[in-house]
Amino acid sequence: MSNFGSRKSFNLEWVERWARCVNEDRVLPVIGRFFNARFVIGIDDTDFLCEVRRGRIETISEGLMPSDMGYEFALRAPSTAWSKFAQKTPPPMFNDIWAMAHPLHKQLVIEGNTLPFWQNMRALTWMLALMREV
Repeated sequence: MSNFGSRKSFNLEWVERWARCVNEDRVLPVIGRFFNARFVIGIDDTDFLCEVRRGRIETISEGLMPSDMGYEFALRAPSTAWSKFAQKTPPPMFNDIWAMAHPLHKQLVIEGNTLPFWQNMRALTWMLALMREV
C-alpha cells in the first residue's frame, strides 16, 4: 500500500471506503453490539466525525461544525502515521494505536472522554484494523 504517501490519499472517499469495509464485516456486529459513540478520526488538519451504532458506522462527515462538538473521543495523527498504520503489514510502532500513542513515539493523540473509548476498545481496534483492507 505504498499509495498512502500523501495527505491527499486520506480524503472523505477513502474514509467512506473504510466505513463500507467496517459495515460489511461479519465480526463487528457481534463484538461491537454495544458500541454506540460519536468519535473523530483526525488526519493532519482534517477531522472525520464517525457515528457508530451497534458496531456499524452510520454516518461520516468531513470537518467539524459547532454542532458536532458532542463527540466522545478523538484519535488524531499525521497522515504519515495513518499511512503506515494502514499498510497490510505495518512497520514497528505503527501496528496498533497503542504503539502509535506511546509517549516515546507520540504519533497518535487520544483526546476526550476515554470511558466509551475503553468500553469499546475491542470493537474499535478491530474497526481500525480494517483500514488495512481499504
